[in-house]
Amino acid sequence: MRAWWNLYKKELYNLAFFSVVIVLLVLAWEVFLLYKADSWMGDIAVGLSFLPFFLYPLLALLLGYNSYRQEWKEDTQYFLLSLPRRGWEIGLAKTAAAMTFYIAICLLTILLIVVFHHSYFAREFMEFNYMGMYEPGFFRGVVFRLSLLYLLYGLTLYIMAQFSQLVSLFFDRFRGFITIVVFIFSHYVIFRGTTLLAPLFRWVPDIPVYNYIYSLEEGVARSYDITIGSGPFVAFLLMLSGLFLLGSWILEKQLDV
Repeated sequence: MRAWWNLYKKELYNLAFFSVVIVLLVLAWEVFLLYKADSWMGDIAVGLSFLPFFLYPLLALLLGYNSYRQEWKEDTQYFLLSLPRRGWEIGLAKTAAAMTFYIAICLLTILLIVVFHHSYFAREFMEFNYMGMYEPGFFRGVVFRLSLLYLLYGLTLYIMAQFSQLVSLFFDRFRGFITIVVFIFSHYVIFRGTTLLAPLFRWVPDIPVYNYIYSLEEGVARSYDITIGSGPFVAFLLMLSGLFLLGSWILEKQLDV
């Protein structure tokens, strides 16, 4: 465990400078929008403050692509492959470090948005409450579930890019093109695998999105249960885990030191 932890910290250290650059860019962007909020419509400034969240998945994609590329580029893969660690342990350390970075910049961005635009959110939340038809925990539940989906989206891009890069290391030429082809093909494999496996997990309880949403119909309050099927979700996680383990096996057994 200590060796894995040291590897994880090493990967975090490698991301430290990149993290500082991203945070400074986001801070500069939010400060710019704060000064423009008076001359622009408030909705536009606040909406643009969420622009970094459209770019962060691309960062996860880039980190996945570079997770092993740097070792091969600098010809230091010998040290990596000679470590007394299983392939999945090395891959897990890199993935955990990347997701730590991903979550950290998302949280810092949310913090900056709230700090710079707190008055706007306080005002809009009161107006958007629809006269109390939603329970107090409704918005927290929605934000929490959307955050999990966003994290899963970034993790998916990272693992697929990492796997595609590992496959391309078998070749001496056209590695970029091979990475793109494998990345696209991985989408198809995961989609088809999820479609085929999903019926096997119909017995898994559905995932509640929110217990009750109240609406007024002819003056009568009605409640609804909103759930989504767990089968496709479980099947997708299995396919994604399989892709990660396959990439770890390639790293451990197939790539020569």
